[in-house]
Amino acid sequence: MIAEPKQRYDVAILGGGLAGLTLGLQLRKALPDLSIVIAEKRQGPAPEAAFKVGESTVELSYHYFGDVVGMQDHLEKDQVPKCGLRFFFKAGDNSDLTQRVEIGPARFPPHFTYQLDRGRFENELARRVVAAGIDVLDGCRVQDVEVGDEVHSFTATREGSELSMTARWLVDASGRAFLLKRKLGLEEQNGHNVNSAWLRLAGGFDIEEWLRDDPECMARMTEPGLRKFSTNHLCGPGYWVWLIPLSSGPISIGIVADATIHPFEQMNTLDAALDWLAEHEPQLAAVLEGRRDQVEDFLKVENFSYGCKQVFSSERWCLTGEAGAFLDPFYSPGSDYIAMANTFITDLIQRDSAGEDIGKAAQAHNELFLSAYSTHLAFYEGQYPFWGNAQVMAAKICTNNILSWGVNALLFINGKLADIDFMASVRKDVDRVWSLNTRLEALYREWHKLDPREWHRGGLMTLFPGMRQRQADLLAGFTDQQLAAQLAQNADLMEGCAVLIFDQAAKSLGDAAPPPNARINPYAVSLNPDRWEAAGLLPDSGLSADEARQGPAGGLETWWMDVFGQPV
Repeated sequence: MIAEPKQRYDVAILGGGLAGLTLGLQLRKALPDLSIVIAEKRQGPAPEAAFKVGESTVELSYHYFGDVVGMQDHLEKDQVPKCGLRFFFKAGDNSDLTQRVEIGPARFPPHFTYQLDRGRFENELARRVVAAGIDVLDGCRVQDVEVGDEVHSFTATREGSELSMTARWLVDASGRAFLLKRKLGLEEQNGHNVNSAWLRLAGGFDIEEWLRDDPECMARMTEPGLRKFSTNHLCGPGYWVWLIPLSSGPISIGIVADATIHPFEQMNTLDAALDWLAEHEPQLAAVLEGRRDQVEDFLKVENFSYGCKQVFSSERWCLTGEAGAFLDPFYSPGSDYIAMANTFITDLIQRDSAGEDIGKAAQAHNELFLSAYSTHLAFYEGQYPFWGNAQVMAAKICTNNILSWGVNALLFINGKLADIDFMASVRKDVDRVWSLNTRLEALYREWHKLDPREWHRGGLMTLFPGMRQRQADLLAGFTDQQLAAQLAQNADLMEGCAVLIFDQAAKSLGDAAPPPNARINPYAVSLNPDRWEAAGLLPDSGLSADEARQGPAGGLETWWMDVFGQPV
């Protein structure tokens, strides 16, 4: 940390959390001569264990932290390896985990990811930022920002003194302080009204304790003890609960719930949250009730999801992390969007430093980022009512992962997301996947209304071939030509999945279902027969279910509950 800052910098980053610190390191690697200041309101190191949530990485964010930012050695030494995402769905009163349908990997996936103790991780990031020669002002509270033509400025207080600095580039990484968003009128709400409350429990907890006396449940895994390394999701109507182990010893436990189904007042205090768990997740509530003296913190946030009208500007200001847009933690996308935003910002600053007019790039990056956000929002908005439906959620988890692995992560890991010309050349296939996802999310709501059955027992621990290959592709490395061809194949896979999911869901319609093996337009799937003709669901040129099974979507039928679950 520095005592006295300069008056002017090339880049000023307002906020020294995860987004701001990683951006500082990424910029230093890309442009070693750049002068950078990071202004952070917290003074001194962050506490370990009970600090911030956002503790789970997935493939895209792991690649960013490990390879792009250079934190691989720290992840391996000081954080917890992650055994993928794991889901348990509603069974009766949820008092017996052995009765709940389980979806999750039987072993560690081929592409490593990690669980993060955010305090430990951000402290190490800060050490490396300082060692890289970046000026860090801790205990610095930004009071105002001004966006100018040639330079931007901000004022702050630090240790009783007032500071005023200017910078060519201004990046807001201040989180929910929204320094630039409020200043520039960029606030934007979305239709996803969800709340969260969480705590950290000292000493940790192994979810497998609830399964050890059931040989069938234990036999699903390649070895005992792996489940505790997953991001475990306990899912029910309108909510899910996370269980995430931390390297410093505690376990992070959090409730995320749709406000229209589970009002915030039912979980906005520790006592209220424990009462809520006793009603909806009694096994977990019993563990916590017996260990209340080990609860290290309790925090909550209301209506946490929001959008943003613009995140990157040719006027050399940008927003990253929670200062811009925030989705939902269900698939742990927060760090993904930090990685994507920081990469777009780094690209813009590189172009500007080289003397390039950045107008076209800023517009392209802003459109792509917000389009990805909008597409991703469809995963969550209006979907929580069927969160406990194991069959609908199995189909959803499948297609959501194909989108994440087969488009977003694939492009990012291959370093193409900020390549404007390449992205323009493949955008048609990217949009095919994104539009199919949006269509399917609407179908999932309809499917749940027609078939809200509860399913018990059963474990789905194996990806079907097309899905498994999308995950393996993240380790392959592609030329531009190969990558473009792979994106086209991934869009074909999503089309096949849409047809097979519709074929399975349409059984809920009884006699109103289309004739067997009818040709289906995957971009028009719905369970409302009155819309089929106008939408063009049954064209002569569509794809039949048999053709879809013989194509890359073959094997998806192993994900149907009537194959491995028990209906109730």
